[in-house]
Amino acid sequence: MLHALINDLGQRVLTLNKCEQRVQLRNFLATLDLPKTSCRVLDFGCGTALFAPLFLRNGYGYVGYDIDFRLIDYARRLYPAAAFVGTREALRASGPFDLVLVNCCTHHIPDDVLDTELAALAPLLNPGGTCLLVDILKVAPEQDTLLHRWFMRLEQGRFVRRADGYAAPMARHFAITRRGHWRSHVLSLPWKYNPLYNDLIAIAGTRKVEHSADG
Repeated sequence: MLHALINDLGQRVLTLNKCEQRVQLRNFLATLDLPKTSCRVLDFGCGTALFAPLFLRNGYGYVGYDIDFRLIDYARRLYPAAAFVGTREALRASGPFDLVLVNCCTHHIPDDVLDTELAALAPLLNPGGTCLLVDILKVAPEQDTLLHRWFMRLEQGRFVRRADGYAAPMARHFAITRRGHWRSHVLSLPWKYNPLYNDLIAIAGTRKVEHSADG
């Protein structure tokens, strides 16, 4: 429980409770063709479910998945109206979903595993459902700064990618429908002189239609 509490509080303090990202995510979701009622959401790699309130307030059915049971046990206490699973079997049994959110967790996942994970998520979507991947963009060396490198160390992600590094595996398993970019600042302060920020990419796609051999 202490591990989960430190994880949760650290993220909330550093980002002012993710205020900036919540607004950005909500605005992007408004551009997607999601069901107005009875929408079911999977938050893949949910951690302590920092974004669960965004969906629960809209009356969505929310399922959080994470392999760290310490985090989802903590999240269950925070959000009793949500459901949380930590095994593949439970994840498959909890579907299908109208939205699969893969939010800022793939920078911890190597390329081959990411491809496998996205392939496994595609069948969990309802017809017409959307997978939305959001993650940190790698900064070009000439644009990087000492402060930004320090900030990135807090993420502890070994697999931060350029845009194509996220788009290519998404395109192998989903038909890309929309892309977006936004900037996430420390303490959620979108001040142009705030040097501590990450640029994020958002890639939305629907499950690819499989055609039979006879067309």
